[in-house]
Amino acid sequence: MFSFSVHSQTWQLVTEPYPPYFINNQSEPGWLHEVIIAALKSQKHQATIEYTHWARALKLAKRHKRVAVLGAFYTEQRAREFSYSQPLAKAHTVLFKQAGKDITFTGSLYSLKPYTISKGEDYVVSDEFEQHAELTITTTDSLIESLLLLKHGRVDLVAGTKEVALYWLDKSERLQQAKQTELEIITPYLATQYLHVITKKDHPHAELFQQSLYLGVQSLKNSGKLDEILKSYELSAEEIASIHQLLAKH
Repeated sequence: MFSFSVHSQTWQLVTEPYPPYFINNQSEPGWLHEVIIAALKSQKHQATIEYTHWARALKLAKRHKRVAVLGAFYTEQRAREFSYSQPLAKAHTVLFKQAGKDITFTGSLYSLKPYTISKGEDYVVSDEFEQHAELTITTTDSLIESLLLLKHGRVDLVAGTKEVALYWLDKSERLQQAKQTELEIITPYLATQYLHVITKKDHPHAELFQQSLYLGVQSLKNSGKLDEILKSYELSAEEIASIHQLLAKH
């Protein structure tokens, strides 16, 4: 007879390339990637992370093909289907425009009515943004695709995560080779979001996974392993303190 334990399984997780949290450069997987793998390992669980388009990542989780999706923002609609981890990191959602273009954002979404805004498919900006009936929003496969449209003047604005967009503008060969149009961030920011790990509520391992992740993160904090990982990615003392503060609140 054979005995089977969930601890002998390798949990399959999924996300999209989401620098600097998930992927950092060609030799580093990103600090949050490493934290999640180490947290689960501390609870004697093995895990692998697949990188794909965000919309496909969500579909895989909905079909129970993957145990969890990493780096999800919170929305009420999504929370009906998925369980959320504690927030693990913070990100800022912003608007990009072509430099020199006369576009003003007052902070009210109504001021964006005249413009066409691109974002990645199934990306979340904010509940208010997603539900605003008078905005003209188009979607692409990824933030890179949206930024390419903006560089070529095919949309007026791109809504996306500041930290991720700045990384791709600096690192993506496609964006480097595209029309040399400078892009800039519009202020104020659209939203500040928290990054969570989500599991489909009816997945058979959802509860165990979320509990293991939570206990694992606490273990990393208490052992000093968390700081070791963060320092290896050259995060500043201020950034590390901010992460600790976030984790302490939840």
